[in-house]
Amino acid sequence: MKIGIFTTFYNLDTAYSLVTVVKQQLKMLVKHGYTPVLFVLENFNDDTVLEGVEVRKTIPQLILEPYGHGDLSNLDKDVEKAKKALEETMVDIDVCLTHDIIFINSYLPYNIAMRKAIDGKLNKVKWLHWMHSGPSIRPQLDDSPWDNLYTLPANSRLIYMNYTDSIRAAEMYGVWPKDVKTIFNPMDIREFFDVDPFVWDLTDSYDILNAEFICVYPLSTTRMGPEGKQVAKVIEIMADLKQLGRKVKLIIPNAHANGKREKEAIEEQLQIAGSLGLDRSEVIFTSLFNAPKYEHGLPHHIVKDLFLIGNLFIFPSVSENCPLIQLEAMAAKSILVLNKNFPAMKDFTLENAMYFNFGSLVETPNFPLGEDRYLMDVAKLINSEYENNKAVKAHTLLRQRFNVDKIFKQQLEPAIYDVLNN
Repeated sequence: MKIGIFTTFYNLDTAYSLVTVVKQQLKMLVKHGYTPVLFVLENFNDDTVLEGVEVRKTIPQLILEPYGHGDLSNLDKDVEKAKKALEETMVDIDVCLTHDIIFINSYLPYNIAMRKAIDGKLNKVKWLHWMHSGPSIRPQLDDSPWDNLYTLPANSRLIYMNYTDSIRAAEMYGVWPKDVKTIFNPMDIREFFDVDPFVWDLTDSYDILNAEFICVYPLSTTRMGPEGKQVAKVIEIMADLKQLGRKVKLIIPNAHANGKREKEAIEEQLQIAGSLGLDRSEVIFTSLFNAPKYEHGLPHHIVKDLFLIGNLFIFPSVSENCPLIQLEAMAAKSILVLNKNFPAMKDFTLENAMYFNFGSLVETPNFPLGEDRYLMDVAKLINSEYENNKAVKAHTLLRQRFNVDKIFKQQLEPAIYDVLNN
């Protein structure tokens, strides 16, 4: 199947917000095995198009300003010019996506040219038409060229970007609700934060974006044990959160992991995780991903990227000075779960964290009901904090529902098959 995207772009400058939308659509199409064709103006001069996208510089550049003022004096000539270009270059397209072509008044010649091409050589092409602004009241049609701003072309579906107003969009174009498909604008946080390709690969391989809790805990593999970073306690809390019905991922960007002893220590932690109900897709040591490339540690910018994707930081370390990872977790707006028994941690976060008894070099707590029971209570309190933290929940919702894979699989691809089969 060949998917086209019909634009009037002369470059891919993301100052124009629609460019961002189209670039993410191209990314999701390429990622899921399609070979999209981007139709742009003849004077297109940008070489930053994603690999795997065919660019066709075939859309004629028309003088559009007069149409915005109601001047139709060049309409017939412009329509014929655009129709010829569309018919000559789109015949191999199965489904074509357009953006505002049938909605904006100044695009009228492209709008009418497309309809004439559909009646001619493009009669087998199916169309999905995005409208990127709110619907207006449908006027009384009078058989003028402007009627084309209020009717849906043949072989088409209208795309509106929220469910609430999709009925008003249907009313504007005089179509049934079934002819309007809702597709959200994608906003993949990996794209938004321009993360390293390693992070794209890691999140895809372990289905990380769909988790509710993503805890990121960078450390040296040599200091994972009870005398250092106490990773086992973080693993147990994450297992408890899973028992509470949450989907969890613990990402450990670990350095100094190239030695036999260190690899055995990693395996020991994974065995602990398995005994508590967490599998190896839920506790992720970065040294094991594409090994041995990052056994010595990840570059700092990749650790930053992982923090930006995460939403939870559990830090039961028994001793610190001025821990950078605590400050980095603060910068990433994570829920902070810190060691009450190492009071210096409070110097940096003050009252803006959750503090629990994890034990330290300066204080050993007692657990009258047992430490396992205590850590389950910690998990319950983290869960409660998450439920009441609207900023963290909104970030998590965006990560889960607006990434390119979710939008593609749940909205765009079904719309493609719907129009293709009708």
